[in-house]
Amino acid sequence: MPQNDKLRYLVIGNAMVVLLIGLLAGVMLIFSLLDAVTLWPFPEWKVAIPGSTRGWQAAHVGGILNGVMIAGAAYVMQTLALTGGREKWAGWGMIITGWANTVFYWAGNFAANRGLSVSTTPYGEGDLAGALGFLGGGVGMIFTFVAVSIFALAAFEKALAD
Repeated sequence: MPQNDKLRYLVIGNAMVVLLIGLLAGVMLIFSLLDAVTLWPFPEWKVAIPGSTRGWQAAHVGGILNGVMIAGAAYVMQTLALTGGREKWAGWGMIITGWANTVFYWAGNFAANRGLSVSTTPYGEGDLAGALGFLGGGVGMIFTFVAVSIFALAAFEKALAD
């Protein structure tokens, strides 16, 4: 199997796990809305679900969209015929994007400050979950910009080629 196929398959595999975690956040969203764990036909278990309904919504939708975006990136890598360093930066950049955003959504949901900073924000005090969310998301953002820039440049190069 060619090396570039392996990287694309790795991108797709990671995308599907990120998407699966987004789907799990949807289950947590249901439990959060109901303030209980309810799995029919079992009895309802009243429990305070950690995090917030807003946070579970973000983790659910964000996880699904990140999974789809990353899977789409594997197709873009193939369509643009990326090779060498560009391929590695784009592929691994998208994998890092998925996991960094997953950390951001989940840690931000448990953070008083929503993971928007290491310190206090208008939403609350800084804490460990907030720092993890912010630093994870911040690192991921850098890799996202790099990968998307590679895709854009490669596409324009192909469009403008003679």
